[in-house]
Amino acid sequence: MPKRLVLFTLLLSACGLAAATPALAVPKCEGPVFQKTLYSGQGVLESLVSGKGGKLFVSATQAAFDDPASLLRFDRPGSDPKVIARATPGSGGLAWAGSRLLWGNGNTIAAGQSGDLNPQARLLKVNPLTGKYFTWARGLGMANGVATTSDGVVFASNDFGLKLDRISPKGVTNHGWSEVQSGNGMVVGKNGKYLFVNQTFVVPGQISRVEIADPSNVTTYFTSAGLDNQVPAFDGLTRDDANNLYATAWAAGEVWKITPDRQVCVLASGIPQISNVAFGGGKSGFNRGALYAVNFLGDIVQIKGARRATVPG
Repeated sequence: MPKRLVLFTLLLSACGLAAATPALAVPKCEGPVFQKTLYSGQGVLESLVSGKGGKLFVSATQAAFDDPASLLRFDRPGSDPKVIARATPGSGGLAWAGSRLLWGNGNTIAAGQSGDLNPQARLLKVNPLTGKYFTWARGLGMANGVATTSDGVVFASNDFGLKLDRISPKGVTNHGWSEVQSGNGMVVGKNGKYLFVNQTFVVPGQISRVEIADPSNVTTYFTSAGLDNQVPAFDGLTRDDANNLYATAWAAGEVWKITPDRQVCVLASGIPQISNVAFGGGKSGFNRGALYAVNFLGDIVQIKGARRATVPG
């Protein structure tokens, strides 16, 4: 945690001169948006995902980013969390692989810094009911962000490196499949053609778009250049069925909604060190009508009205 905070401080200092240039404020989204903190004090929360049964799974550590990993399950809002699995340090990204969970492990600062040249992180495949798991893929740079395609291909990122990893449906890793500087949260677009990748330690902040059929084709999809917040420190990322992106701005403690025509608004705020967002998956429990956010301070926040929120005229 301290090293990561120092890096963000350096990024903010690097943008000190840009503050003198007139810039546009990121507007607040319009519409009935409500946020509520459901839990506090749950440790350092890195990632989350919800399933069809409305349960929420959260990738966590006890007190520091590089502590031993824990996988928490919340059966419904208000229920006590259950630690269903523990692993070696570096609790990473989460994604579904059919009825099993993929859980990044080795998401530590040291692993990330050496991950491009010496990839040691892995993906665990977890039974969400029992917590039993096995190592499904090895040789990943950091397994910080994890995203999947509809046909079972998996991508993993390293926010302290350059290389993105591709893992086949059989668990074979292609390390350095594509290159995105400081890649973090990721999501596959609606049509399955592109992988969207948040970039954390870059100035100004960016979201890159990687063509999955041609991973050398990497373009800037969104940038904070020209905005008053040029160092959002993008972390987690998800999307809705209309291909709107929801990016966590770690440094600002905000969720930004980015429309397909690249317009942006602040959907939620006041969530310091926010690390990830995901829509609920069930008809009840953590339901699909709400967006949920986690942060490094142990909070789980419910955000209602995300899909309906719009960018001001």
